[in-house]
Amino acid sequence: MDGTTEPLLAVIGNPIAGNPSQFALERAIASLELDWRVLSFDVPPDDIAAALNGFAVTGICGVMIDPSVKEAASKWYAERIGSEKGAIDCLVRGEDGQFIGYDERHLWVQEQLASKSEGDRLCFGNCGEKSPWDARLLGVEKVSGNTKHETIEAAKAILVVDDLNGPPELELDEWPENDGSSVVIDLSTCHSLQDSICELGYQLLTESDLLIGVLKRAVEKWSAKQVDSTVIRDAVEEYLGV
Repeated sequence: MDGTTEPLLAVIGNPIAGNPSQFALERAIASLELDWRVLSFDVPPDDIAAALNGFAVTGICGVMIDPSVKEAASKWYAERIGSEKGAIDCLVRGEDGQFIGYDERHLWVQEQLASKSEGDRLCFGNCGEKSPWDARLLGVEKVSGNTKHETIEAAKAILVVDDLNGPPELELDEWPENDGSSVVIDLSTCHSLQDSICELGYQLLTESDLLIGVLKRAVEKWSAKQVDSTVIRDAVEEYLGV
């Protein structure tokens, strides 16, 4: 992304206030000693197509798309590439000058699941064919709250996502203690059992870890340089006052 002008990155969402992405991206870019600027835009879903069309013909080098407008952005991208499916949350300027879309949230989850190649991989919640977390595509087995002790024990990766009516029920009384070799990726909203999962010994990854992973992946795609995830994590925690 060499050029005579300062490269620009955009973060879009609705709302965008309170989103730590710009702050964290600025820290990550500074750590790489790159002279780039990051701008945030509050764009309603109905205006996403117009905004992205504008970005496509301007000097914007990359776009980070908040989940609040991901559906609208994905529809825009699918129409742009002539595909029925085109889920995206990150845009990267290709060598031909055109935007290339990536679904970094999905790719991050796939990466975490793939890191546990031994043992079973389970999914609690809505992971059907029409869900963003399609069990078939992720290579996980859909299970329910009353899953047997031995099924949990055999799992090395457990994905927890919202059911149609909110966080799925987890009967932790049936869960064995773990030595930290198994990971629980809890992306459900405000699940009350995260502390209990940690107390049982499982490695826990949450929506915060997902955000940090997505920002890291995006920066590395835009810059072709490796960035320390600690820089991003510290920035997110500072912004949120953690």
